[in-house]
Amino acid sequence: MSGRAASGRLLRRSVRWRMPVLMYHSTPVEAPATPDEHAVPVGELADQLGALTADGWRLLGLTEALAARAADPGARVVGVTFDDGLLDFTHGVEVLASLGARATMYVPTGSVGVRVPPGDPYGSRLSWSELADVADVGVEIGSHSVNHRTLDTLSPQELRTEVVDSKRDLEDRLGRAVTSFCYPHGYSSRRVERAVAGAGYTNGCIVGRRIATSADDTYRVPRLHVRPGVTGDAFDALVSTGEPGLAPHLKRVAAPAWRAARRTAHAFGHELT
Repeated sequence: MSGRAASGRLLRRSVRWRMPVLMYHSTPVEAPATPDEHAVPVGELADQLGALTADGWRLLGLTEALAARAADPGARVVGVTFDDGLLDFTHGVEVLASLGARATMYVPTGSVGVRVPPGDPYGSRLSWSELADVADVGVEIGSHSVNHRTLDTLSPQELRTEVVDSKRDLEDRLGRAVTSFCYPHGYSSRRVERAVAGAGYTNGCIVGRRIATSADDTYRVPRLHVRPGVTGDAFDALVSTGEPGLAPHLKRVAAPAWRAARRTAHAFGHELT
């Protein structure tokens, strides 16, 4: 039995702990003119994370948070993650530093250093030197693949390129071990997770939209999507009970059929997200 299979089976025996893992993307100074569920203004980010630290939670990057929970199931730990390596994460870094908090930033290596005009929906990205600066202040750098593709529809060679090359590039350019992986668009499969484990990562995260527990496979850690405007009681409820409504459950039920549709589209040269 592989180490990954053994660890995953061990975790599923019982739920010893629950841990919210927050997922952010863009952290602009001001809310964009066009509403964007992935853009949480930095003032709201400060309010959200500040409320957690004031309530006694430790805010850590994913790898460190998983280790802390495993060592002490009763620890008040929240995992904090940011996707896509966006340039406006520099504002988020200031918030983290002010609170003594840490986080994981997931970087698609193929877009490092890209600059776009203001208002572009994909956003400018941190350069290699800026990523090094971020890592130097305690932010874990993880891989978000090379080209942010839907990995569960790719051929074995394409999958290897996305998983292995991104890790190698990050480690070579930053001089740090990269052990955490984030599946682009949240799409994964057992085949993809085996590739991630085989490449030397120790954990991986999806979207999931629910609170992580010790029963979750460490290569499928679910996260909570933090949207703009979710503050105060609404944010407390998110961290305590997970994302509200039926949407998270319906997405899980529909996942196999949607994967089949995406694979068919990929066969015809299209990529659905």
